[in-house]
Amino acid sequence: MQSALTLEVVKSYPLNSLFQRVIMTGAGLDNLSDHCQGLHIKLFFKQDDKTQQVLPRYINGQIVNPHADLNPIARTYSIRDFKRDQQQLTVDFLLHTKPGVACDWAKKAKAGDSIGFAGPGPMPLFSKIAKRYLLIGDASSMPAYMAIIDQIDKEALIDVVIEIPKNHSPFVEIQREGNIKWHWLTQKLTSDNRVLSLIRTLDIDVADTSVTLSGEHQRVVDLRQYFRSMGINNNFLYAVPYWRHEQSEEHYHALRHKVMRQ
Repeated sequence: MQSALTLEVVKSYPLNSLFQRVIMTGAGLDNLSDHCQGLHIKLFFKQDDKTQQVLPRYINGQIVNPHADLNPIARTYSIRDFKRDQQQLTVDFLLHTKPGVACDWAKKAKAGDSIGFAGPGPMPLFSKIAKRYLLIGDASSMPAYMAIIDQIDKEALIDVVIEIPKNHSPFVEIQREGNIKWHWLTQKLTSDNRVLSLIRTLDIDVADTSVTLSGEHQRVVDLRQYFRSMGINNNFLYAVPYWRHEQSEEHYHALRHKVMRQ
């Protein structure tokens, strides 16, 4: 992961009631891979009570903030699209009902605004040699999943299981046609077996299926345990929780990384 860059907003607009799309540009984006779509990045936002923002540097794989009193607020997102010829990076922000530094910034963003950027991280999102793909998550997973879907071989079968908030409509924007099945569930932030019950109806063979899990903490942890109990190869299982119900990003940060190392 390279040291942080300063990017400039090209434009920002709503996709639907759930997502705000922000397109950015800036020097240094030419270092990104042509296949970075879906990978995780860090975005850095200035604290409201600060007059300036000093971006961190990455030294030996660690974030180093040169001025602790000016530390920016960091949030993790996924690259929805990257157009090298235009040097433009697209990020889709999930719009929460509660105020949040990232989604509030995205809704107000206008051409010329600046934001800090670093990444992408090297963690793979799916196996490129699998015969079948299963993507399970929620609305927060959709930008990465849509980017993944467009990279998977068109002959491979894909099942996508997504929980979305009540009273919101699904949003899908992909180039791929055929061999994909969408399974939509209304999200319930309580323990229930609806997702697992649905998965069991899909007749998944873990020997040749790449499984990607993301979204709310407990759902990811429970499903990872289930697939491990089924004997899935670690190279065919990608699991990362994006958020935890009733916990802030700052409180959840350390636990998320602990879960990912397990």
